[in-house]
Amino acid sequence: MARVSFDSGVLIALDRGDEAAWAWLRRAVERRQPPIVSAAAVAEAWRDGRTQARLARALRACDVHDVTDGLARTAGEALAEVNEAATVDALIAASAATEGALLLTGDQHDMRALAEGHFRALRIAGLSPR
Repeated sequence: MARVSFDSGVLIALDRGDEAAWAWLRRAVERRQPPIVSAAAVAEAWRDGRTQARLARALRACDVHDVTDGLARTAGEALAEVNEAATVDALIAASAATEGALLLTGDQHDMRALAEGHFRALRIAGLSPR
C-alpha cells in the first residue's frame, strides 16, 4: 500500500483534534509508513508551539520533507500550468507526487486542479467527503 501525504489542512485538523485526521495518522503509524509532510505544509499550519501540542505530537510521527531545489522547480513547473494554484499547494503536491504517495487534503478542489493540470498520477483523498 502506498504511503500517505498530509497537506496543511490535515495538519490543522490534527491540531484541532479531528478524529478522522487522527485515524489516518494512526493507520499510517500502525503500518510503519509514517505520513509524508512537506515542510511547506508545516509552515502553513504552525503558529505557536506553546499552544500546538497536538500538532507537535502528530509531526513527531511524520516524515517531514525539506523543500529542495528540485522540488521547488517541480512545483514551479506546476504553477506554470495551473495558474490559479498557490505556491504552498504546488510544493505539497510535488512532494506527494515525487514519493508516489496518496495526498490526503482538506481542500480537494485546489489539489485536484494541480493533479489534473500537472501531477496527473497524483492520487487525492479528501479528509472530509465533498
